[in-house]
Amino acid sequence: MTIPAVPSPKDGSLRTPLDLKLRSNWHFDTKRRVFESDSGETFSPRGDLPKGSRIVYKVPNLARADASSLSEHERELRRYMQVILPQGETAGTYLRAVRAWPSVDDAQIGPEVSLPEQF
Repeated sequence: MTIPAVPSPKDGSLRTPLDLKLRSNWHFDTKRRVFESDSGETFSPRGDLPKGSRIVYKVPNLARADASSLSEHERELRRYMQVILPQGETAGTYLRAVRAWPSVDDAQIGPEVSLPEQF
């Protein structure tokens, strides 16, 4: 059996996100759609992404929680986010730009989704 056993559809209905990890002193303001550092620096990614892109936390409940009430591991988890691109856009096209953001520690193309082979 090869991996992926059943590849994802090529019609763009399953989108591959960009996975990113924020620098430890940054967070994303979901209402204003800007990244903010603890020192007050802000960064807007608006010009680097196509219209219709979304930036979301992987664990939204942790992102909304008071950081002082979280364990070390929970604070680490709250640094992980995804950039969801509009249908038809390719994650690799935007990887270099996302990696260059001052708020980003690391960014990767998300994993390829597949279905198990039916027997």
